[in-house]
Amino acid sequence: MTSAGGSRRHVGNLPEEDSSFVGRRDEVALGKRTLSQARLLTVTGPPGVGKSRVGLRVAAQVRRKFPDGVWLVGLAGLEDPALLPHTVLETLGVGDYSLRRPIDSLAEYLESRRLLLVLDNCEHLVQECATLVTALLKTAPRLRILITSRHLLGAEGEHVVTVPPLPVPDDDSPLPLEAVLASASVELFTARAKVLVPGFTVDASNCGAVAAICRRLEGLPLALELAAKWLRTMSVEQILTGLRNWPEQEEIPDQGARVARYHETLRASFDWSFELCSPTERTLWARASVFAADFDLESAEAVCSDDAVPREAVLELVVSLLDKSVLSRRDRAGWTRYRLLDPTRQYGAQRLAKSGDSDRLRRRHRDHYRWLAERAEARWFGPQQEDWHERMRSEHADLRAALEFCLTTPGEEREGLRLAGALWFCWVGGGWVAEGRHWLDHLLALATEPCAERAKALWANAWITTLQGDVGSALPMLDEARDLARRTGETSELTSALCVSGYAEHMRGNQHIAVEYLEQALEQEKTLGVPSAVTAVSRPILASTVLLLGDTERARALCEECLALRPPYKVPWSRSWALWVLGVAAWTDGDTRRAGSYARECLRIKQHLNDLVGVALSVELLAWAATEHDADRTARLLGASHTLWSEIGTPLFGFAPYVTRHHVSEEQARKTLGPRAFEDAFEDGRKLTVPEVTSYALQQSEEA
Repeated sequence: MTSAGGSRRHVGNLPEEDSSFVGRRDEVALGKRTLSQARLLTVTGPPGVGKSRVGLRVAAQVRRKFPDGVWLVGLAGLEDPALLPHTVLETLGVGDYSLRRPIDSLAEYLESRRLLLVLDNCEHLVQECATLVTALLKTAPRLRILITSRHLLGAEGEHVVTVPPLPVPDDDSPLPLEAVLASASVELFTARAKVLVPGFTVDASNCGAVAAICRRLEGLPLALELAAKWLRTMSVEQILTGLRNWPEQEEIPDQGARVARYHETLRASFDWSFELCSPTERTLWARASVFAADFDLESAEAVCSDDAVPREAVLELVVSLLDKSVLSRRDRAGWTRYRLLDPTRQYGAQRLAKSGDSDRLRRRHRDHYRWLAERAEARWFGPQQEDWHERMRSEHADLRAALEFCLTTPGEEREGLRLAGALWFCWVGGGWVAEGRHWLDHLLALATEPCAERAKALWANAWITTLQGDVGSALPMLDEARDLARRTGETSELTSALCVSGYAEHMRGNQHIAVEYLEQALEQEKTLGVPSAVTAVSRPILASTVLLLGDTERARALCEECLALRPPYKVPWSRSWALWVLGVAAWTDGDTRRAGSYARECLRIKQHLNDLVGVALSVELLAWAATEHDADRTARLLGASHTLWSEIGTPLFGFAPYVTRHHVSEEQARKTLGPRAFEDAFEDGRKLTVPEVTSYALQQSEEA
């Protein structure tokens, strides 16, 4: 039993624009026209030109044409190309428990959907993105894909919209004020300046300087925004004076040379902004580049502070870098988060590498996220479980970056095992099953030294492989995990390994052996003195096992024992599974009304946990419970269950007793309704989105 990833939202995830959109009417219009005819559009241009803004504006304006949503997948912080399909699956809210390649799971999910996928910042993953989009477009006929990248994919059917720098005023002196104001680059500079300096205007006294700034910055939006931020402390004329210290550049007619010069211009604007920062601001800018995505103040303090940047100074420095547009801010799930835009982060990384401090900062970054993972593991089994689910989702990119550091840096493999093992609750309880196996397989192959970290990683990976239906691979891992735990005297790891051993035997049909392992685990729990997240859920697993052996009363007692765990051990994850098994027990006894009641209560919890597997199993149980009195509802719920399992993997994990119950319910409903009416109702259920399924299951069953 396990939890899965977030439920699929049918409206997409495009963010709202956080600043005014200037110019680009032609590019946006061309993008819209192209997407109405082509299935693959790449929005390209030099760094800092606003490719992402144009791409997102195009996507926002066509979203009504895509009933299954417009989905933005940010790739700037993704280092491991192998995780590209995983990243898209996660964004779509699809949990993958199967042994299929993630790209195949993704293709199957998208096959029947009318959806726009936006892959943002693909330049470092060009070949992988080309392979992905080619496979997806071949499989999913109603899918359209929008790419933003400095480089073209070179994929078949690729259409291109090139985003040039904004037009700048002519180099005629003096220019009429009206001509200066008509320039899109001046409009952008002015719009950003007004946010910082209320009342700022371009007039006859400063229009020449503003026009010269825009020309000097080649009309590059990011460079213009960085320059505008300095109006808080400098006049327009002072900014221009600083820019005039750059070497003069001659006009170059060749397009490739012009693009290269735009790179130089943006680099020079970063150099200029960097030098205008204080020494500690520069240091924080460079150090913050180790974060793969957005980060909170606690992380910035832990990773970036030392004697050169005192911890107590980090907040003030963050605020200062926000003022200078080096950092951006957003609020997410009650947390204030900060991030470097991709070109700004790349520049910071170059500065960090030049300082010779990259390895030390990456190690500090790894240490912090290992600490966070272990803190989350301890607190996840408690009253804030749902909060920690959300927190770890927000930290996913940096957890990946920390694992990648361990995997690719000699001598760090054992630390990688420690981090990957601590994240077992994300792999198993957060729906990142296939990704968890990716990391654990690789790290276990590298870090072979017998130790407690290896024991934990082994049982965690065995749990994952069992969920994927690969029990054959799980069994030798569990043998080694139990042996290592005994040799190292790690009672907690032995207890967890016994629990997972029981689950593996349960899933392969060896119920008597499963009971032995699970009872040993609960005995070990007494030695520890307190339950763990693993032993808490082992009670419903044992209950399910003894229920199959015919001991309904013991099954109920084990579930009630789980429900009666005292705070802080009374958590939604294990509680929901206890409710589900109680529902199966009631259904086994023929009490379908009570079975439905338990299933609905379980479903409510699963809904809040964004647990797709739990939703699917709850819907399945509700379908069984409705068979006798409402065959139409059974057919609809079975259709919904079919769709849910297509997103997860093998229906009911291929577990024979439950598959048999599914078929019995289906045949009975088909017989009651007749083949045609059953198929119609089944198809209606199959078309429901996850929120619609949940609403239907709860509302309709309560009316019944």
